[in-house]
Amino acid sequence: MRKSLKETLMEIDHISEVEADHLIRKAKDEFQDLLTEGNTGDAYDICEIHFGLEPDYLEDLIEI
Repeated sequence: MRKSLKETLMEIDHISEVEADHLIRKAKDEFQDLLTEGNTGDAYDICEIHFGLEPDYLEDLIEI
């Protein structure tokens, strides 16, 4: 089982939970904006763009 995006950011970037939450919120907002604009390519790559991570973490950005 993989770690969550927050756990991964805290571990690899040595940041606090508050900082990780802030970065994730910014990425979620941009992800939603890209989807609204129909820019699915950049939306798919949002984890790489923001965090240098593979798209496996997209599910952590999707709000249900």
